[in-house]
Amino acid sequence: MTMSETARRPDITAGQDDDIRERLRMIEDKLSLIIEILSPKESDGPTLDEILGRLVTLIAAQSPLLRRIDLTTGRILDIQEGRTPRTSSPEEKDGTGV
Repeated sequence: MTMSETARRPDITAGQDDDIRERLRMIEDKLSLIIEILSPKESDGPTLDEILGRLVTLIAAQSPLLRRIDLTTGRILDIQEGRTPRTSSPEEKDGTGV
C-alpha cells in the first residue's frame, strides 16, 4: 500500500483523485513559472564583486577630498577642545597633497 492509498479518503473516487492530482500539477507548473520569472538571471545586473570593486574605485578617487575633510574635522575638534589646531597633513607639507 502506498502513502497516497492510505491517505485517500473513502468518499473520493479514483476520478476525483486524478482530477485533484491534475489540478495540483497545474498549480505546481504555474508556481514554477512565477518563480522563474521573478528570479534574476545570472546575467542581470552586476555581481556583488563588481559592485564592491566599483565602490573601492570611487572611494579611492575621493581620497584627497576625504583627507581634507578629515584634516578640517580634526582642526575643528582641536579648537573646540582648547588645543592648538593642527596645521597641515604630511601631503600638504611636501606639496603633493590637497
